[in-house]
Parts: sequence; C-alpha cells; structure tokens
Amino acid sequence: MGSGFGVYWWHHHGAAVVVPEGVLDAVSYGRLRTALMKAAADDPRAVIVDVDALKVDRSAVLALFPAVGNEISTWPGLPLLLVASEEASLRMLAEFRMARFLPVHPDVDAAVAAIGRPPPRQVARIALPNGAVSLRLARAFVRRCCYRWRIYDDRTIDAIWVANELVENTVKHTFGPANLRVELRRNMLTIAVYDDDPTPPWLIEQEGEIVHGLGVVARLSRSWNTSPTPTGGKVVWAVL
Repeated sequence: MGSGFGVYWWHHHGAAVVVPEGVLDAVSYGRLRTALMKAAADDPRAVIVDVDALKVDRSAVLALFPAVGNEISTWPGLPLLLVASEEASLRMLAEFRMARFLPVHPDVDAAVAAIGRPPPRQVARIALPNGAVSLRLARAFVRRCCYRWRIYDDRTIDAIWVANELVENTVKHTFGPANLRVELRRNMLTIAVYDDDPTPPWLIEQEGEIVHGLGVVARLSRSWNTSPTPTGGKVVWAVL
C-alpha cells in the first residue's frame, strides 16, 4: 500500500462518508477504490468522500473519483460527492478540474443536504441455499418480481436467465449461501447476487453461441460487474 495510507468510513444521515488519509498513488489507488466500492455495496443514500487528509503524487490519480462515481451511479444507483475545505485540497481538485465531473462541497452536512431525494425503486431480496434447488428458487423469485412490477417485455426472460447463471456460479464456486437482490429503478432492472467468497468471477471467452456462464450475463445485460462487500465477500450484478 502507499506509505502511511489509510481509509475509514462512517455513516451520517444515511450516507457513507469515506475518509482517505495519506498519499494516493499507483499503489494505494486500488485500496481506495476497493473501499469506495465496499461502501457503495452497503447501499447507503450516497457515498461522500472527504479529501482534506488526502495527498496525490500526480493529479491523474484523481481520475479514480469520476470513474467510481460513474460505476456506482449505474449500480447500486448512488451519487458520489466530494468534500474539501482545506486550501490545499481545493487547489488539488481545481488543478484536476474535478467540478466538471463531481460536485464538491465545503463540509459533510452540505454534501448530505445536496443528495436530494433518491429515485423511486422497487427492491426484493431472497436468501438461497448453496445447492441445486437455489436455481429453481431464484428463477421463480425473479419471475414473481417481474410480474408484480409489471415488466412484461423480454427483460423478464433475460432477468430469469441472468439470475440463474449468477446463482449457479455461486453454487459451483463457493461454499456459502447466495443472496439474490432484484431491483427496478428508473426502468432499469438489476439482478445482484451476493456471496461470502471475495474471489472475483472470471469471464471465460467462449467460441460459437454463448449458452451458459458469465458470457450469457455479459450478452444479455447493459452492463455488469463485481464489487467487494463490507462483510468480506462480493456481489456480482447486472443491469438490464
């Protein structure tokens, strides 16, 4: 990790406030990104980063914040906001022209006040056993959610297929249960599967027609990815 670099976070009015301390460089970059993704996976109202204790070896590493902000705006659908009050921090952000990409506020309370009302969303969750039966349960659960939320287009079939592949991946490659989350937000249907194994999944290139695995997930979804969770596991999600 970067010399003397550390990250901690706390919650304030439903938002996750992340505080990095030390030098953000090529080594600590990954550690901070992981912390931000973990904070977002905990499903707060927003992720707020207080950068007053942060230093950079070169301004290019600040591109981390717009990149993560773009990713978590897709899933789990949260805003990323920055807080800076020290002159050195404000100068650091100004040199990168951060305000073009993310809002910058003078303190945490101002950032919280700027979050606004989150978009309406429908969310449903189910805990699944680690076994073959979980595939049938996952398919039935997604089908019920789509029916309840009046999703009558092809996304229902795609969502069922995606859920099946993600849950099957958990059953095959982990020893713990899978937790399936289905969400509808701004007409985007999201399938997310949580497990206790931190190992990220691998997308294996397949020749010909893709009929199983993460190749199906990649083909059917607008976007998909994996994020670490605060409990030490991971979540694999897909937006349809």
